[in-house]
Amino acid sequence: MSSGVLTEEEVAGIRTGKVPDPTVGHVATLAAVFGVPASYLVDRNAAPTLDAETLAALSDETANAILREAARLPEREKRVVLGIVRDFGDQLDAGR
Repeated sequence: MSSGVLTEEEVAGIRTGKVPDPTVGHVATLAAVFGVPASYLVDRNAAPTLDAETLAALSDETANAILREAARLPEREKRVVLGIVRDFGDQLDAGR
C-alpha cells in the first residue's frame, strides 16, 4: 500500500514508538495510505478532527453530498436537518 516507501517493520516501529521521529516522507506516505492530511498524523496536541467513522462516511457519495448541502445552510436549518437525520436513525434502530 505504501508503494514500497515504508517497510512493515518501519510501520510497526512508528506505531509502537520505537521510531519516535519518523521522516517527513514516512509521515506523508502513511497519510496518503490512510487518505488523511499529513497534519492529522503530526499534530499530537490536538484531538483528531476526523475519526475513522467520519472518514468512512465521507467516502460515501450520498453522505458527502448531504454534508456539502447542509454546510451551506444557516445554523437553524442545519439543526433541523440534523434532527431529521437522527429521526431516521432512530426509526432504523427501532426496526431492528
